[in-house]
Amino acid sequence: MMSPSARELAIAVPFVSPDTTCAAVFDRLLAEPETRNIPVVRNGRPIGLISRKNFLLTYVRMYGAELYGRRPIAQLMENDFLTVDADTTCEGINARARDAYGDDRLRPFVVTENGRYVGVGDAMKLMLVMADLASARASALEEETRRAEAASASKTQFLASMSHELRTPLNAIIGFADLMRLKTLGEMQPPRYGEYVEDIHKSGVHLLNMINELLDMAKIESGHVELRETVFDPKDLGLDVLRMLRQAIAEAKLNLRVAVADGLPPIHADQQQIRRVLINLLSNAIKYTPAGGTVTLSVCVCEQGGMCDADGMLLTVEDTGIGIPGDKIEKVLEPFEQVENSFTRTRAGTGLGLALTKAMVEAHGGRLWLESELGKGTKAHALLPASRIVQQAPASRRAG
Repeated sequence: MMSPSARELAIAVPFVSPDTTCAAVFDRLLAEPETRNIPVVRNGRPIGLISRKNFLLTYVRMYGAELYGRRPIAQLMENDFLTVDADTTCEGINARARDAYGDDRLRPFVVTENGRYVGVGDAMKLMLVMADLASARASALEEETRRAEAASASKTQFLASMSHELRTPLNAIIGFADLMRLKTLGEMQPPRYGEYVEDIHKSGVHLLNMINELLDMAKIESGHVELRETVFDPKDLGLDVLRMLRQAIAEAKLNLRVAVADGLPPIHADQQQIRRVLINLLSNAIKYTPAGGTVTLSVCVCEQGGMCDADGMLLTVEDTGIGIPGDKIEKVLEPFEQVENSFTRTRAGTGLGLALTKAMVEAHGGRLWLESELGKGTKAHALLPASRIVQQAPASRRAG
């Protein structure tokens, strides 16, 4: 719906000059019961406005006619009226009326063109137009939302089906490359082919991981997150993940610190998802920490009032890497977002790792948040709620 302009709202009410007597204006108002406002104009330009209600209250009271009857209307006209250009939109008029009158916006306004009088705008008509505009825009927004949701569902379905289509031939490529690089059927000639097969295998595995991330993100966006919950020891899981990543840490020439408390209680959660949470957080730390830096994994029971805003099991991965600018901390938790600089541009990835990690933690009723300082490192905290802890740890083992 197009927004009408002030010109379309203007009613060409015949004006009076400032010298017109109050008695003449009174007679006119009696003769024109539908006229609510009369503009006062001098040389084509509005200088005042007569409100029917305010004028009559003054004029008909005791001695009002005797006092003002022969005096010019300029003495009783209102000077604090709103003037708007004929091309001003209804939104513009409404905004100006709000600034000028606050909540008392049901006051008339005078419409001008090049400063000359055009007509009087009815505030009630303006409010009706604004209501119609709001209704039309709400309907349009609802339709746009419906289309966006439909498009998102189609995109999710497309990603899911395409991911499955791509994974089948990729698994074959990876499998046959694995047979060749392990020389299952004998030596390859010439030996240089072995290097090519190794590259094919690594590239295939990397591509498969990216496709799996896209598929997981599609499932999460479509609301198909299923938790296969079991009871397990978080310390054993953490140490198992570290063993998986030890080679990557060594190749990156990083130092590893572990601060997993003894006697941690078991937790009730999806072990595979919590494993992926730790893998993603540690992989990110390894990926964005230059050689010589340190990556630390800590797991503890956390109580509300310390670094936690609620009781629960706290998993923290800390690094001494490149860090994240303050204005990007929330953005990197969104899908396909990455911190861009000369260091990160050499690191491939979909930008889904943290978004997936956040979704998996939230699926458990927990919370993921980051603390970071540019150039000094990042702390990634994943807090699982206390309801996930099977039994409470002794008080001496709790972290504040």
